Amino acid sequence: MANGLTVRSSIESLEETPGALDPLRDAYAKLQKLTDNRGWLYWAGIHGFPQNMCWHHGRIGLGQQLPYDLFLPWHRAYLLYWEHTARDQNGAMTLPWWDWTSPGSHSIGIPKSFAAPKVNNPLASGPKPAMMKKPAGRTARQPSSPASLPTQQQVQALMSLGNFVDFSQQLQDIHDNIHGWVGGDMGVIASSAFDPVFWSHHCMIDRVWYLWQLKNGINTIPPDYLDKPLAPFALTVQGVLDINRLGYEYAVSSASVSVKIA
Repeated sequence: MANGLTVRSSIESLEETPGALDPLRDAYAKLQKLTDNRGWLYWAGIHGFPQNMCWHHGRIGLGQQLPYDLFLPWHRAYLLYWEHTARDQNGAMTLPWWDWTSPGSHSIGIPKSFAAPKVNNPLASGPKPAMMKKPAGRTARQPSSPASLPTQQQVQALMSLGNFVDFSQQLQDIHDNIHGWVGGDMGVIASSAFDPVFWSHHCMIDRVWYLWQLKNGINTIPPDYLDKPLAPFALTVQGVLDINRLGYEYAVSSASVSVKIA
C-alpha cells in the first residue's frame, strides 16, 4: 500500500523478490476451487462464455456495432472487481501487469511464473467450463516467438496520439495481437479470461491507458461516453477515469511520459 492505495507492480519485479508472488498464487488457487459466484468460473465467465459482457471494437465481435467503444473503461472496471474478488481470498494480493515489451518478455515470452511447468501452478492455467463442444478442463496456450511481441517503441508511439478514440483503437490492435500471440484459449474471446495470464495482460493494457492519461489528461474522453454504464459493474465511464479514486496506483517503471494535468 502507498498513501492508502493498492500498488500494482510488474510481474517481473515480483518474480525477483522472494515470496512476493505467494499472495497472488494463493488467491488464484482459492478462486479456482470455488464453484459459486465468488469463484474463478463465475468471474472469468463475465468476459466471454457464458455471459459475454466484454467490450471489444464496439462489441462487433458480439454481433453489435455501436457508435462508441467502451473497451478501456469496461476492462478497467472488470479488473477492479476481479482484484477485489481475489483480495477477498488473500488480502495481500495485488494484480501484476505483464510488460510484453520488456527485454525479458522478448527473450522468454510468457513470464516464467505463469509458464512454470509445476503441478498445480495456479498461474499456469485455470479451470474452464464445457463450451464450444469441448468438455470442461484447464486452459492451454500455444505461444508464438518472443521476438514477435510488441516493442516499447510501439507503445511509446501511442503516447503521441492526442485523440482518445484513435488511441483506444490502436491499443486494441496491440491487445488483439497479444491474445493471438498467446494462442490456445487466450486466442478466443469465449475462453480467454479463464487463462490466468489474461488478467496480467489486461493490467498492462490498463497501465498503458494510465500512462497515456498522465500525458494527455484524464478529461480527454468524448463527453458522450461519460454517463455510459459499464454493466454488469456499478460504475460509469466517468467513475473509472481516475485510478487513484478507484484505490490503486501503478508502481514506477522504466516508462517515461510527461505529465499534463487536465
